[in-house]
Parts: sequence; C-alpha cells; structure tokens
Amino acid sequence: MHISLDSALGRQRRLNSVGESVLQIAPNAAAAYSLRSLTGGDPKVVRVRRASDNHEQDFTASGVSSGALTSFVNAQVVAPLDIQALSATGRDGDFLIAKAAYSLRSLGTRQATLAATGDTVARADGKFVAQVRRSSDDAVKSFTADEVTDGTLLAFTNADYAKYTSDFSSGDDSWGSFDDVTETGNIDGIGGLDNNLRLAIGSATSGHRAFRSSTLPVGQKINFSARVFVPSTNSDVDGILIRDANGTVIVATTAPTQDEWVTVTANDVTPINAQLRVNLQKGAASSFTGNGSDEVYLREITVTQVTSDGFVKTWYDQSVTNQAGDTATGNHAVQATAAEQPKIVNAGALLADGIEFDGSDDTLNASSVSGFGSTISMFEASVRDGGGAAVVSMGSSASTSNTNFGLVEAGSNTQASVRNTTSRTVNASVSGSTRLGFAVTTGQTSTKVGALGGTLVETTDDYGDDFTSGELDTIFLGKLRSGSGTTFNGHIREALVYGSDQTDNRTAIEANIGEAYNIDLPAGVDPGFDQVDGFVETWYDQSGNSKDAIQTTANLQPAIVVAGVFQNGLKFDSDGSSSGPDFRTPISSAQLSNDPAGHNGFALVWVGNVNEVQHADTQNHSVLGNIKGVATFSTGTIGLTVIPTTGTTKFINETGGSTTEIVQDTNALTPGDFGVVFFSFENAEAGLDPLLSVDGSTTISALSSLNSSSSNNIGIMTAITGGNSVQYSRSADGICKEVLLYTGDQKSKRVALETNIAAEYGITLS
Repeated sequence: MHISLDSALGRQRRLNSVGESVLQIAPNAAAAYSLRSLTGGDPKVVRVRRASDNHEQDFTASGVSSGALTSFVNAQVVAPLDIQALSATGRDGDFLIAKAAYSLRSLGTRQATLAATGDTVARADGKFVAQVRRSSDDAVKSFTADEVTDGTLLAFTNADYAKYTSDFSSGDDSWGSFDDVTETGNIDGIGGLDNNLRLAIGSATSGHRAFRSSTLPVGQKINFSARVFVPSTNSDVDGILIRDANGTVIVATTAPTQDEWVTVTANDVTPINAQLRVNLQKGAASSFTGNGSDEVYLREITVTQVTSDGFVKTWYDQSVTNQAGDTATGNHAVQATAAEQPKIVNAGALLADGIEFDGSDDTLNASSVSGFGSTISMFEASVRDGGGAAVVSMGSSASTSNTNFGLVEAGSNTQASVRNTTSRTVNASVSGSTRLGFAVTTGQTSTKVGALGGTLVETTDDYGDDFTSGELDTIFLGKLRSGSGTTFNGHIREALVYGSDQTDNRTAIEANIGEAYNIDLPAGVDPGFDQVDGFVETWYDQSGNSKDAIQTTANLQPAIVVAGVFQNGLKFDSDGSSSGPDFRTPISSAQLSNDPAGHNGFALVWVGNVNEVQHADTQNHSVLGNIKGVATFSTGTIGLTVIPTTGTTKFINETGGSTTEIVQDTNALTPGDFGVVFFSFENAEAGLDPLLSVDGSTTISALSSLNSSSSNNIGIMTAITGGNSVQYSRSADGICKEVLLYTGDQKSKRVALETNIAAEYGITLS
C-alpha cells in the first residue's frame, strides 16, 4: 500500500497555496466542523459509534485520513465474556455476566479456570472447554481451546491402542471357523516356536476360512501385523488373504516363503465390519476342493487402532460469577451415559462444525443452576443437519413437561419457544443450515427472536404466568426439556445463557460469534466481512468555542461509514416522511447574528452534495440552518437550501409566519456533485448587503429585511419546525463535508476560503 509522506507524518492536506489553514484565512469562527484539520494542527474532529457493538471512539483529523477510523468501525469486537455494558462514553461499563457459556473456543480473557475433575490422567487446573472420552479405551481427558485446535486433542483420541493381541498359549483365543476349516490353539514346535494357532482344511469344495468376531474397530484406521507359517508339505494351500467380513482387504493374497515364519503387515486400513477373517488360499482362489491335510499356522496377530472417535462427556461452562472474574460459575453441561454423549472427533478427525448431536439421544445437561427468574436471554450458533429441535433450552426439574424456554432450529425457521401455563412460539425465517439465533423472554409480556443477526422478531403475547425465581433450574443442550422426545440433529458450535435481557447488547455478541464462525451477518453489523456501519455521535468544533454538534440518540445520528465503506463526510439519509438524522449545532440564528461582540451580519459556509434519490421533487431541502421551508414559516429562522432535482441553491430567511426573504443562486449546484455554498451579509448604513456564492459563482440580491430571532439550533442537513422538531420531508439527503459559521460579514475572505476548500475536495470553481 502506498503511503504518502503527508500521511506518514500523521497529517492531511489542510493548507492553501500560501500555507494558510481555513481558520488562519478566516479566524474567529463561531463554530467550525470538518473531518480535516482547519487549524493547522491535528485536532480531534469526530466521535464515532460503530453499529456492531455501539462502542464509541474519538478520532483526530489524521486518524480519519489514515484509515484508522474505518478500521475501528470494521474491527472485530470483543468476545462475549469480555463485553462491557454501554455507558455514556462507550462500552466501558461493567462486564456482562453470563450464567452459562459453552464453546470450543475461548470466549474471552475472563474465561473461568477449572479443575479437570474426572479425568483419567490427572492434570493441573486450566481454562478447559471440553472433557472428551475416546472410543478406543474410554479414557477421559479435559482440553483447553488451544488444545482442541493445535492437535493435542487429536493426539489423545488417536493414540495407538492395542485393540487385539493374540494369545494361543491355552487355546484358540476365541477364534472360530467355517467352510470346512478346523482351528486349534496351543500348537507347539512349529518352526521352533510354541503356542501357535493351526488352521487345517477338510475335503469340502468351498471357501476355507477362520474368523474372530468383535476384533476390528469399525470405521477407524488400524495397523495390522501377524506371523504366518506355511508348511512345504501342503499340496494346495500356499497363501492367505486377511480381510473383514464385508470384504475390506487388510492383507492382500500373499504366498509366504514356506517352512519359515513370515511377518505380514498392513497400515491405515479402515474396516467396515468388526469380524476379522483369514482365508486360506490356493493361488488366487479362496474356494477350492480341500485335500483334508493342508494347514497354515498363525501367531502374534496384532490389531492396533490408530484413530478413534471422541465424545464430549462435559462441555465446560466458561462463565464467571463476578466482575473480578476470579470465580467460576460452574454450570457445566454433562452426559455420563456414554451412548448419549455427542461427538467432537469422528474417525480421528476433528469435526469442523462443532459438537455433533445425532438427533436420537445425544444431550448435555447442566442441572441445579440457580439465579434465573422471568428474564432470560439465549444465543446459539449451530449447523442443522435435519429435523428440528432445541439447540439450547431451560426447563424445570419440578415440572418437566410443561415449563421451558429455548431456541429451536426447525426447517427454515429459528424459533423461540416459551411454555409455562400456555405455550408460545416466535419464528424468524432463515436460509441455509448454518444458524445464529437469539431469544429473550422478559416475563409474560415479550418474547423475541433474531436469526443471523437479522431483524428482531417480537411478540407481546401473554404466555401465562411468569417464571418464578428458581423455577427454571436445568440447561439442556440438544433438547428442549426433560421428558421431550425430540433431540437436535446437527452441530452446536456455541451456546450462551444470560439471566438478564441482552437485547441492547445483541449485535455486540452476535458480531463476535458471526466473525468467529464466518457467518455472513447483515451489512451494517458484520465485522467478519468488513461491512459495519459507523455513525457520528459528535462532530467536534475546531473554532475553540466548544460548540460541538452532538447527537446521543443512535437512530438520529448521521453515518460516516456505510457497510464498511468510508463516506468521505457525514452521510444524511432521510426517508422523507418520518425518520432520518437530526444533527444540529448548539448555535441558534439569534446567537449567530446577535453575538456579544456586536457584529453586524453573519456568514454560513456549507460543503457537500445533495442527491435526489429520496427526494425527487422541486421543494427546498435544508442543508444548513434552522428553517422549516414549508407553507407556514418559523419566524426568525435562517438557512441554506438546495432543490434536489435541479440543484437550485437559496439563502432563506423566514421573517414571519407567512413571509420569507430569499437570495437565490442563478447557477445551480449540480445534483450529486460536491460543491461549496457561501453566504454572507452585512447590515451596513446603506442597508442589507447579502452575497450568495455557489462554487464561486456569486449572486447579489437585496434583502428588504432580515429577522434572525429564532432560538432553534442551526441544523446540518436537518430542517426544523417552529416547535423545534425535525421536518424530515425537507431535510436534505447527501453528504456534508464541512460547515463554517461566523458572526460578522466574511465576504472579504470568500475567495480565499473557496480556493482552499475547492483544492481540498476537488471542486471546480467558476
């Protein structure tokens, strides 16, 4: 990436051709707003809120130009256990305390430190995420998040295990035979060795086979070895074929050197049947007429299992109980019955989609949980393989069939299911198999569900009595409640349970989960795909007068980053009827024109563009001022307006309830293009002396009077009614780059100001 010297020095273009900044050219501004430096230094210019988690941060001019602002907006948000509550200054309040937190990744630096209780190999306390049983020998061990991914877990599950080692010292060691073969153990003196297994054929015309049942691990890789002795006295049998009962070849047909012990081996074979078979061969044939005398000897048969399945016995709760983060909550989800444990490793491979529940009987349960009342929030990330059942739920041990709250994945919907005395289900439609679900119940009045971080679906249905304290005392993973016959068929990646309403923190938690699992969240809140929106909470005044433009209400803030893309200014977007930004300076018309210094006149400078997408009409739309601009005017207001379809630019003074004074530019501002609008007037002895300039083209028009007595604050791209509320249909859509407000006439500084601004933003002046 090319970095200019100016950027490398933490600076940006801010000077005109003679080296002056804007506030050096025209000092003593009443207020000055821009994303660049207007002072010649590197001032703080803007405070930005990112939509993914509503965190806020201040940026200087160099932070804007360097891309640091955009990087902040698109940044990965913190993990759930480390998320702090929102305060007036961002996400710096108390940590959000979860009642239970299950994942195979670490959910934050505040992850609980736990003891590996029940492990078959003792180990020190650690930040464990799962306790795993391997299928080969039922050994149990706990693992941290790093050990799940760095190969430590697989090294445990895939440790070599001697599934079978033959011992013929006292008999045939459970070998059997059919097709006219007789097996006999404890045969001595063969090739100088004792304790061998003899396989002798009869005279039947058939295959000639011996077998041992329950010897091979089905679906797992094995290494195999055996020693074989073929006597030279044989007239027919000269070799062997070793396979499973379904025909999977372990050792292909081989004819060992006669009258000596020969070792045969095989590696990385995956049987599909547990029965080990040895075929006696005549050349390539397994079926032939026996002579009643041929025989083969075997010894030291070894089946070594080199892969295994891994099953979760305990999914550890990572949550902590306090702000200090030093006490584990301990709501671990456990399954003691081996056959009902979900899988984490399949045939030696870590399952990429998370812990697998088979849809039959796999569940994990945390019993005797405490601290839950009527308000509960849940989050889950899962992959649905088929069917429909709860991913995470809570139930009552005292009322197993009628009391529950949970998140269900079924068909094309993510569902919030609530039942106490009556039952309610709320659906959010989703597509695909990968899901990110959220649900909250706050008692009788409200149940909500959101899918893939999308639109929150709400209902105010009364589902009956509120849950009482302690009534919901069991957390189920993979099942709706105790007594319910339906279990989840799919993979659970993560599940979080809170004993509080997390609606306000939903996007913060979902953003982290979505990025962790590459879930494509909606543009605007998706840090994983750099598609987060950023909004301006404060546009700092660079004049030194502390007249910062502030909007603390989130849905009324202008955007500065949209779906991850920097807008090169503040973007205003009103639907023309009932919504849009409401952004104002803390200066009114009256304050601007009647300042204590006694200046006669004032000046307004606006830099930006206006589009006609939302407002394809011929009405005046406010870009700077406190005008209403409709039939009944708000007395004493001033402002600059642009007609979106034509670009006609005006200075309007609403002098009375039904009268206006207007200065209109004869050369229109091109719709969609960036331009600079300058207005200044002086109340001189000869009368009012106004001048309106659009991209350097000036219009001088007499004003018979000017009434600037309004106490409404001057809005930026915001039209204001007489009652000080927003007139959305007259608020402009577009991008504002810069605003300057002066007490006193600034016509003498116009050309220098316009030249500086035009050079900065690539505007062509007339």
